[in-house]
Amino acid sequence: MVTCQQMGNFKVIESNTLYKSEKVQVDREKIFLPTGNHVEWDVMVYPDFYLAVTIKDNNVLLTKEWRQGPHTYLTQFTKARANHKTEKENLTELARELKEEMGVEGGDYEKAVCFSQGERLTGFCTVYFVTNFNLAKTKRDENEIQELIKLPIRGLYKELSTNHVTMAESLLIAKLLEEKLS
Repeated sequence: MVTCQQMGNFKVIESNTLYKSEKVQVDREKIFLPTGNHVEWDVMVYPDFYLAVTIKDNNVLLTKEWRQGPHTYLTQFTKARANHKTEKENLTELARELKEEMGVEGGDYEKAVCFSQGERLTGFCTVYFVTNFNLAKTKRDENEIQELIKLPIRGLYKELSTNHVTMAESLLIAKLLEEKLS
């Protein structure tokens, strides 16, 4: 069996945008494989995100809102595009989003994990646990119709996977939180 380390590196030779709109971009890339072959693969170009897990008194705060992808109400953690060059600037953007959507002010941010968005999707998601914050009035715009949900950390994975429509990243976070608690 040949391992990836023995084969060498992949090299993107050419990249062309097939489709681009305000929120979606698809690129076709010509790639030189470590085996010597050339292939064309498509990739969804997606930004990096910072995601906040707001923790208070062994509970987490999430939002529930209708989302276009699943065409239903989605229970999720708040996240913000990481469009800036520094962690500090991206955390400022995340704090702004938390204030707007949830009324979260201040707090201590602890980096928990960073993971790739997917195998044919660019971008990384960096997760921060946020503690010691205050709750104030939200600053949502009129088209952001969200419900704030408070769920206990203990049993969070089962609650989310059984009673909510959620994303895989939320289930990963639920398991991380449950491990941290025990």
